[in-house]
Amino acid sequence: MLERKINCQMDSSTVEQILEQVVDVNDLFFSYNPDILPKHITSIQQINVTLGDLLKSILPPDKYIVDIIDNQVIITLLEIKPVKFSGRVVEAGDGTPIPYASLTIDGETIGTMTNVDGRYDFIIPARLKDQPISVRCIGFETRSLTQNELRYDPSIKLEPVIIHLREIKVKPIDVSDVLRKFRDNIGSNYEPTTQLMVTFYRETIKRDDQYIGVWEAVMEMLKSPYNSGGTDRVRFMKGRKSNFNKTFKDLSLKIQGGPWYITTLDIVRNPETFLDPQFEHLYRYRFEPPIMYNGHLTWVIRFSRKEDVEFPCYYGKILIDTETYALVNAEFGLDKKSLKMNGDTFIKKEPHGFTTRPEGAEYRVNYRLVDGKWQFFSARTDVIFKVKQNKDNFKAEYRSVSDILVTQQYTFPKKARFGPDGLFRADDIFSDIIGQYDPEFWGNYNVIKPDDDLSKALREIVPSIKQPDHSGLKDEYRP
Repeated sequence: MLERKINCQMDSSTVEQILEQVVDVNDLFFSYNPDILPKHITSIQQINVTLGDLLKSILPPDKYIVDIIDNQVIITLLEIKPVKFSGRVVEAGDGTPIPYASLTIDGETIGTMTNVDGRYDFIIPARLKDQPISVRCIGFETRSLTQNELRYDPSIKLEPVIIHLREIKVKPIDVSDVLRKFRDNIGSNYEPTTQLMVTFYRETIKRDDQYIGVWEAVMEMLKSPYNSGGTDRVRFMKGRKSNFNKTFKDLSLKIQGGPWYITTLDIVRNPETFLDPQFEHLYRYRFEPPIMYNGHLTWVIRFSRKEDVEFPCYYGKILIDTETYALVNAEFGLDKKSLKMNGDTFIKKEPHGFTTRPEGAEYRVNYRLVDGKWQFFSARTDVIFKVKQNKDNFKAEYRSVSDILVTQQYTFPKKARFGPDGLFRADDIFSDIIGQYDPEFWGNYNVIKPDDDLSKALREIVPSIKQPDHSGLKDEYRP
């Protein structure tokens, strides 16, 4: 393909504009992150040259790599050793760890998140080594640090937020009006273009408070515009797994959906009943004191089923920006009555001779503001089951926790293809993915640091681990 002869004549254009014309005129398929392209303005007058020579003239070979994969031209930066920070985010007063705080690069889409112990690993590409880092968490003031500050002290202290309200004219407001304005403003508040997101996914299962398995993957998610009716797609890139505690009774519990299901927790795209006008009458809503989120005053709305409702319902809270009416965060779960009604939707296949019953199902979804638009950033599911077998008087409690985090994203280039290889479907079982645990497996990918309990469990099995073979995997869109 790189030997193909083409023509290209453009004046005062960016490299991105030149590539777009090459793609459109010659019916080629490219994949690249626009953020990595040279930003200077140039002119080009080339007739009957090879595609390879044209690309060399606008993309210096000492800085860029051009590959061909499945009839696609893949453009990436030459990899330079990234900068890595490891530390903890804590409350400034008493040093209490802050879980689920986000660390991002100002003006960029790269980021990571602290684990339940407040610990983080943050890998920053060399091209961003001098950019400030922003640290955010609900209920705390946003803090911006230089990378030099973080090298000197990787322990980040956040101050609880104090809301100073200016004098305002008080007027009645109704939850229904807020929810209606949220729905009316989705097109203006959320991303209107197709985004390619690099994500990290972790799924763990505990049996009676002891880990029996952990499964992790780096995946790509093709995120359709919020103003369209498209669906999101998820593709496996790289993964590993480990099984613990072989002495347990041999019982396999497979939870359906995995990576595919957790992406449907984007409740802006896939509204649950508490956001749907058809089901609002089933819920009781109430305002709680407002909080600050990303520097914006935000409504906190609690909801729960009405007492006489016989329909599967959620309880929880949503955070909605008071100026734009964007939903920015939600925490919700199924109540006991709903679990009884919907119990069979969690288990794809019940083990022979066993009965399973869901005991709890809680969810969390978080959005971040990028270039004035809100983007899906992270989600978490936490599901508990009771399992018993009368024959052997066996009883156990299983807990499955899944997390997904967007670590990088960019606008999906024109004419790029999101191929079918590795796509997850709704009926796939993530734990069936092949690949064993290895502590250096992720390389330069940003991931969620394991919590203390999980780290301890993994350390106990490290001596018996071998490096998995992933030579057959394709990394088509890695920025």
